[in-house]
Amino acid sequence: MTYQAPTHPLQVLQKLEYEEALPNGDPRYVDTQEARGSERTFSLLARKFGWDPASEAFFAPNDRHVLFFGHIGSGKTTELRRYMGRFNQSKRFYVIEVDVLAKLDRNNLQYTEVLMAMAETLLERLSGDGYEVSDADLQPLRDWFKTVIATRSESSELTAEIKAGVEAGGGFLGLVKLLTSFTGMFKTGASTKTEWRQEMRNRFTALMVAFNRLIRSVERRLAEQGRAQRLLFLIDGTDKMRGEDTQQFFVYDAEQLLAIETLAIYTAPLHLKYDGSLGGKLDAEMVLPMIKLQDREGARWEPGWASLRKLLLLRADRSLFEAGAAGDAQVNRLVEHSGGHPRELLRLLRLCCERADKLIDAGVVEKAIAQLASDYRRFLKPDDYRLLADIDADPIHGGNDQRAQDLLYRLALLEYNDGGWRRSHPVVRVLEGYRVAMQAKSA
Repeated sequence: MTYQAPTHPLQVLQKLEYEEALPNGDPRYVDTQEARGSERTFSLLARKFGWDPASEAFFAPNDRHVLFFGHIGSGKTTELRRYMGRFNQSKRFYVIEVDVLAKLDRNNLQYTEVLMAMAETLLERLSGDGYEVSDADLQPLRDWFKTVIATRSESSELTAEIKAGVEAGGGFLGLVKLLTSFTGMFKTGASTKTEWRQEMRNRFTALMVAFNRLIRSVERRLAEQGRAQRLLFLIDGTDKMRGEDTQQFFVYDAEQLLAIETLAIYTAPLHLKYDGSLGGKLDAEMVLPMIKLQDREGARWEPGWASLRKLLLLRADRSLFEAGAAGDAQVNRLVEHSGGHPRELLRLLRLCCERADKLIDAGVVEKAIAQLASDYRRFLKPDDYRLLADIDADPIHGGNDQRAQDLLYRLALLEYNDGGWRRSHPVVRVLEGYRVAMQAKSA
């Protein structure tokens, strides 16, 4: 069936979803490589895992844990899914996407439950694809559960449920069910969460050994069948954790992540790259650039405009805007005030559709821009406006302080060309506080 973009404002609102990453083959996908200046991002990522797509050379490392940075909502997961499709098709890798937002509590996330979610998703994927894992390969993980259960109070209902799952056996599918019960506990915020985390930390070495053994055995079986040589985990959603959880996960618990002998990619928030706390433990070089609407010198970057116009009109049909040049101007106005950020463009579109009766006209567009700008007004301080004005006057990256990191995190400051230059969000520039800061700077 041919895809048709929504033709009514309410239909747009019904289908608009900020957290949604597009799956492979989705007709709304827009190729943004040229718009971002990221033509080599895929090949650079592939080489980190020992694969050269051009020559098909393959020398995979024993383990590699890579952070994939970008502004929240900039399209990291959508792009990574395209990359992972190519990894899968190469027959070098068997990719397992772990959506921590779906499986776990995003507001209280630690490496212990992410590890369990990795094991659960791996077994689910193998089961769905028709691959078997022997009881001998599963036994170390089952034995780990038995050891933990032996130290836990049997008065806990959840402990009893997990204990029953351990004792019931059930082979491959039984362990999948057991892991699902375990991660479900962390998703719902059970009162025993803290105790279980402590148990897992106390016995992490045994858990690590069991999981590493499972990974190696699965890789051997996949290689024997000619399917793949290595597992590759995509851990998605870790860029949306709270600030303190982000530090705990990527900084303080980095050694535990590295203890898992596998290949893994984690989505990570851009501000983490600049706070100086990573310490070189995790591979922290990959950045998905923002879509550019202009280059560093201010010249119009047409690939960026074309990509975002297409992205917008795949979610709201052109007939929703006025005919002719007036409608084109409205579309361009929305693109301009997104700053090249896909989610911000969708936010503007949502605000327009909430206000439009039938057509999105110039008045609706201006009200949407003003409404989005007001969201930024609520948290920006006078010093923030002055810093943004300074950066706009000289956008070359001149260093970071905590204020700049906070502005990057909140999207008031946007970064382009892998950090080569930065500029304030366009809707910030319509605010009086910003105009006052620019006037003071000029004076």
